[in-house]
Amino acid sequence: RVLFFFFFGSTHVDKILDAMEYSVYGQDINHVILDNLQFMTSGQGRGWEKFDIMDDAIARFRQFATDKNIHITIVIHPRKSIADLLTTHDVFGSAKATQEADNVIILQQGKAYKYIDVRKNRFSGHLGKVPISYNSDTTLYRELAA
Repeated sequence: RVLFFFFFGSTHVDKILDAMEYSVYGQDINHVILDNLQFMTSGQGRGWEKFDIMDDAIARFRQFATDKNIHITIVIHPRKSIADLLTTHDVFGSAKATQEADNVIILQQGKAYKYIDVRKNRFSGHLGKVPISYNSDTTLYRELAA
């Protein structure tokens, strides 16, 4: 079952946590996807303060996930990079985002195809790449055969 909440633009972390609390207890949700951290925290701080606000949000989401035994996926767009491949260092904000994460998954653009790049896996340590293709007729991604 899928449950959607629509928050647009800057939204205080307490409002997001309230919706998540309702989802976990009232709707038995065990996986939350937040898309995306930059828009959610935009305009709430100036200069370096915006990174403190993002760090605080990440810490609070991490604690919520631990306390409620759920998984939270947070979309964080990369900072501008001149490198061909993105790394965990390209995640926008401070290092806290990747340090606190159980998983870091990056959508990479290869020369011939896109692929999912698992850069961190706290539980098993397995890392790897999964080549994918997009079908515009079905609007679905699929794994490419090896």
